[in-house]
Amino acid sequence: MKENTDEPDDNDETFDTTRRGLLALAGLTGLSVVGNGRPSPNASFRNLTPENDALSIDGNLNMEGNNILNLNDITTSDDFSSWSTSGSGNGTIQLRDSTAQTWSMRAYEGDGDAPGPVKFQSPISGADEDDAGAVNPGSLEITKGAILDSMSVESWNVVDVTERGIQPGTDDDLGKFIKDDFDGGVNSTTIYVLPEGEYTWNTAVTVEKFDAFGIIGKPQARVKCRDPQMTHFLKLGSGAKDNADMFLSENITFDITMPQCAASSIQAAVDEYLYINNIKIIGEMDRDYGQVYSIHPTLLKNTGRGYVSVTMPDGGYYNPDQREQEHPMGISLERDHLGHIVIENSFIEGFINNGIYSAGHNGQVSVRNTQIKNCGAGMLRLGDGDFAYKCHLINDDAEDRDYSYAALWVAKARHAVANSIYIDAVQGTPSELIRVNEDTKHCQLTNIHVNSDDSQYICEFRGSGDDEGMIVCSNWTINDTGGSGTRAQLGRISRANVKIKDWEVRLNPPSDGKRHGLVIDAPWVDISGCTFYHGKGDDGLSLLLDDGADYIRLQNNDFKAGKLYQYSRASLKNGIVTGNRFRSGTSMSGERTGWTTSVNQGGL
Repeated sequence: MKENTDEPDDNDETFDTTRRGLLALAGLTGLSVVGNGRPSPNASFRNLTPENDALSIDGNLNMEGNNILNLNDITTSDDFSSWSTSGSGNGTIQLRDSTAQTWSMRAYEGDGDAPGPVKFQSPISGADEDDAGAVNPGSLEITKGAILDSMSVESWNVVDVTERGIQPGTDDDLGKFIKDDFDGGVNSTTIYVLPEGEYTWNTAVTVEKFDAFGIIGKPQARVKCRDPQMTHFLKLGSGAKDNADMFLSENITFDITMPQCAASSIQAAVDEYLYINNIKIIGEMDRDYGQVYSIHPTLLKNTGRGYVSVTMPDGGYYNPDQREQEHPMGISLERDHLGHIVIENSFIEGFINNGIYSAGHNGQVSVRNTQIKNCGAGMLRLGDGDFAYKCHLINDDAEDRDYSYAALWVAKARHAVANSIYIDAVQGTPSELIRVNEDTKHCQLTNIHVNSDDSQYICEFRGSGDDEGMIVCSNWTINDTGGSGTRAQLGRISRANVKIKDWEVRLNPPSDGKRHGLVIDAPWVDISGCTFYHGKGDDGLSLLLDDGADYIRLQNNDFKAGKLYQYSRASLKNGIVTGNRFRSGTSMSGERTGWTTSVNQGGL
């Protein structure tokens, strides 16, 4: 029971950051192919810089079963790399500049039957002679990567689907062709090239084992599902390690605009490389097949690297009789993910069950330069080791669809970082904009800008006890114009060890609304260098200290308008409240137990 019945009631409704150096498809950089064997990410020379600036290898060289015969000499220096052979084999060599993230050289001898000494950028002189006895030289090709227009890597099977009878603008089933072709092929490394146009895709493609699988629009292609029973376009990998190595997809629009279509676009679980670039999904996922993801990327090994850039403007259906978690997701990373995926330059809108969900895995996810709009549960959910940078999170229809959400949600994280996050909240929800779960050990939330036009929690940091890790929140700007509504307070700190530094908080409730500031209800909270302003002046509460606020450090803050308030039930055991500046029209109220204050009534 409260000691002072005149105090504000918490429940009173009137008070309530590897980019594409990874797999630049303009050459499939990162793919190393030596000789005629399978592609291998480990089959290239890297960092050949011995202490004496030269390396000499005599005799044959075997690289994962791919022979370069009679390789006599490889030399490197600060400004060049060179190679030569004695000309008795069909040699292939690659040198990669790891600092510049590009190939120094990729070259091969033209033919095993045209032996001879080879020098960089010079023809092969071989034993072949014409009828007059003149030497007929071979050729040395510098490929600068494996470009699709002139693919020279023999171990890749590049299939132009139009050359195999699948034409855009017809009823030809591209999905069935890919399924039959890959299942019946002897080559486990295939890229399917789709020239410009719209293709029918009515057969789900599931491939569990492959070295590399790719589907590329040239320059842009659309694949349209016309079968409402199709559950997915692509489901790649078995989910177990050592079954699938690499997946590439670029310049494709997945079209599910036909009524009752709900096919997910890409579910891919691979070991090492995953590249999903310039992918667009149009049409609403309007049925539920159970655990549905529009994009579900997974790297099964710690060494795995991935890149995702997608546009998903139409989201999924909404059924008010179902829980949010029973709806489709936008991008989901969970459970088996172990590598590092960068999600960049993406736009996601209208998924009730999370926009980007990253939690419950032991990998890493970085989300950069991405906009997420009107997604429920969590627009951007970060897990352990995750990072978000320069993301824009928008809500303007939450009340129209009556769902709750957190704009930025950190959960199940030993450590996570968010930097430069901009949040626009036009409509209120029963949830909060920034949520840190009790299962988060540490996180750092920096340069956060929030505009909120309705009554909702700006933030809630959950937990209990005083042995949790530190939550660091610095450089926040909050502009709030909400009334009381469902949330009378700006937010609540209910876990220990939260550091709030350099905030600028401005509350401007409507004339008939009652809205108050942040409630501190946990020990060891450090608030410093902040500015608090309340548009109702002495009638508003800018910051409230509740009974859990022991050991508080409230120092060197500016209160420009509104009260600093202490509940009577709060003892502030061993707290320090000092060095704060109070402008004219600003006051301290409540019990003020144990306060040490310096007051500047004459202005700042």
